[in-house]
Amino acid sequence: MEKVYLKDSDVVNELITTIPVATTEKNGLKPASDVRKEKMIATTTSRIVYEGSSSTTAISTSLLISLAAYGGGPMTLFYMTINRSVDVLKAPTIILNRIGGANAPTTLRFKIWSNESTGAFKIILEHTQHTPSIYIKILNTIIPTYDIVPLSVANQDEVDAATYIDVTQ
Repeated sequence: MEKVYLKDSDVVNELITTIPVATTEKNGLKPASDVRKEKMIATTTSRIVYEGSSSTTAISTSLLISLAAYGGGPMTLFYMTINRSVDVLKAPTIILNRIGGANAPTTLRFKIWSNESTGAFKIILEHTQHTPSIYIKILNTIIPTYDIVPLSVANQDEVDAATYIDVTQ
């Protein structure tokens, strides 16, 4: 392939004015706010990371979670997928992968509570002896108007009744 050197400034200026400029309105790019933090909190209580409604709507959501086990210590990065088919009231299928950062905590931290008669479920970060900092970002979802990460205080009865979510390395 032969190289062509553009020395004429008119040709270069014409290329600059001809090449389209990407904007949020023009080329479907997301605004800068979408790449910033979604929710972050340091907590001394168990928190609801994600909450599914009492419905039979299909769910397909992925979360990026950064967790500092010692309240500002080394971060561990997790990727969580939450999937449930339409018309199903059972707890969703959850895959939780550790994708980097510090070693995963020795105790499991994430739990799922569900009510299979209504379809409601909650993914909970269980508080242990340390004060973790948690940052969560929704990466992908099929229900963007509904999906939120509340980080509200979890009901201790639900935390106790919930089952642990295994972490895949």
